[in-house]
Amino acid sequence: MITLLYSGFYDMDNSKEVFEVNPNFYYLTSCDLPNILLLKIKRKHYVYVDIPSIKWYDSESFMKVLRHCFNAELLEIDKLLQLVHSEVVHTLPNIKSHPQWSKIRGLSLDMSSINEKLMKKRVIKHIDEKMSIEKACKYTSQGIKHIMKNAYPKMSQIELIGLFKQSISKHGIQELSFNPITAHGKYNQYLHYIAKNRPVTKGSLVLLDLGCKYNHYCSDISRCFPISGKFTTIQKEIYNVVLKSLKYALKLMKPTMQWNDITQQVQLKLYEECLQIGLVNPTNNKQDKIDVITLLMPHSLGHHVGLENHDCGPITTLQKNMVLAVEPGIYFQNNVKSPLINSKKWSIYKSIGGVRLEDTIIITDKGYKNLSTITKEISGIEKLMK
Repeated sequence: MITLLYSGFYDMDNSKEVFEVNPNFYYLTSCDLPNILLLKIKRKHYVYVDIPSIKWYDSESFMKVLRHCFNAELLEIDKLLQLVHSEVVHTLPNIKSHPQWSKIRGLSLDMSSINEKLMKKRVIKHIDEKMSIEKACKYTSQGIKHIMKNAYPKMSQIELIGLFKQSISKHGIQELSFNPITAHGKYNQYLHYIAKNRPVTKGSLVLLDLGCKYNHYCSDISRCFPISGKFTTIQKEIYNVVLKSLKYALKLMKPTMQWNDITQQVQLKLYEECLQIGLVNPTNNKQDKIDVITLLMPHSLGHHVGLENHDCGPITTLQKNMVLAVEPGIYFQNNVKSPLINSKKWSIYKSIGGVRLEDTIIITDKGYKNLSTITKEISGIEKLMK
């Protein structure tokens, strides 16, 4: 099989972010250099790349890494393409982003076969992948701890991100799994909130959803903490609803379990916990319970984690060595209405905005291993903030 793989485009003059290699290219090659076009014919490798000018860049280091990655012959684009002009070439969809796409598109390209196979293969993590994700979770946990220990009222949401970046930078890490979420109070209701230069108001609950990468592998952890150092009574009530539901969900995590069944069981657990504090009204109808919780938690229970934060599509049957993020939550979003929601209780809790707790885990032989080492207990959080 002839393959043509592209690491991804990076403009060294104008790009403002760190280069992020195409995950499938990295999975197949362990190379994270930008602008690499790799042709493989049987056991022979050929590479086309614009070598950075030594006047502006460390091209010596670039070439050293390139030689370490591939025992390849460097060719100009036209000569490289002449080698495969009449053959079917298996490639990845990102090939369309190559600056020389106008020349490449003339080949007979199969852009789906490799991608489909890798999406299935990447679901199960091998030992090096698990170690990288565990390291990413360790440093993310430390970053969240650093925020909790150093945050104070009137510090802005953006400053909270700065604390996280400061912590992970001590371990030589720049790459983030996703745009960090640091919200507080009513802003917690927005699932993908973008941090603003807003001061965190005294007495509010802060929601953190953060992750860094280690060797390009992601972590994803969510925690909530009171900016003033102590949970209020109503904050504790909602927090415990989510905490108990997360602990319940984790007990269900083991091989052969069906993700849809787990999701439904956790939704029913969330309903029962909400019923205990009077947030929802009683009903005996199972579907009604699930429907009202879907209004209060309008996102999935979790996702695969790997080279991408939402890795490898939907979760189905749990298998050993899957890595998952599990993230129940309750949100007080505007315009949510249901006869099963107690409006008086809703008005009391609304100022909290929302609570989400999330752990990244590995499925093991008989259960799971939790990679999120930052406490999620109320007593532990309050102790950290003293």
